[in-house]
Amino acid sequence: MAVSLQARTLPALAGWSWISGGFALFRRNPPLMTALTMTYLLVMVFLNIVPLLGPVLVAVCLPVMSVIVFNGARILDEKRDIDAAGLKQGLMANARTLVQLGFVHLGGSLVVVLIHTLIFQMPEGAAVDADEELFMRTLMQLLPLVLPLILIMWFPPYLIATQNMPLGKSLFFGAVAVLRNAGAFIVYFAGAALLGVGLPMLVVQVLGGDGSLASALRFLLRIALLFVLVPTLAASLYVSFRQVFAPGEQPAPEPADE
Repeated sequence: MAVSLQARTLPALAGWSWISGGFALFRRNPPLMTALTMTYLLVMVFLNIVPLLGPVLVAVCLPVMSVIVFNGARILDEKRDIDAAGLKQGLMANARTLVQLGFVHLGGSLVVVLIHTLIFQMPEGAAVDADEELFMRTLMQLLPLVLPLILIMWFPPYLIATQNMPLGKSLFFGAVAVLRNAGAFIVYFAGAALLGVGLPMLVVQVLGGDGSLASALRFLLRIALLFVLVPTLAASLYVSFRQVFAPGEQPAPEPADE
């Protein structure tokens, strides 16, 4: 994969093309992108429940799993045959650096938790009376704290895997790329929120109440989000990397011919 370290500055609407390009890649092979994404999520969930070591294991494996999903989208984009070697491309030679990046992510996560604990006090009885409203409130509190960490970690795994970059250099070039494309990231996150939260809530409100139809509709929406939107967003990370770092103009992927 030809990569230029001179990150391109894209127009704000490029953020939407990352999502549409991710969907185009998903359409080329829905089982592959869904399997890779679900495996990623399941690995993170199961590692997280390991006593004491769970968060550390998640941090170590997160960049590695991200690169595997990235490689899957890359294989689809380049229309190559799917094989294990292609999915593991860049992992073995850069395993140590990717693990180091995982510990950077762990440190950032601990800082986020510490800041949240210092700023926001849990209401009395929250552990016993926790409900959906409390969860959503906590999520909204964490979002502005987590977002910078997400952006810091956006490009470095792929710079390491494709360019054999050392840790510090990957973080630097990744941060520069994010700053140069702040508008595209705003549009990207707005589009993801619209598709993942806004439209499903609107559909449920318009078509359903508390009856069986509404329950079935909510179930179908959850399935669509889990098995279509999540793999699409996973593939969109590859599209964003390719458009920002590939030399020359790179249009968004088109779906494979039917």
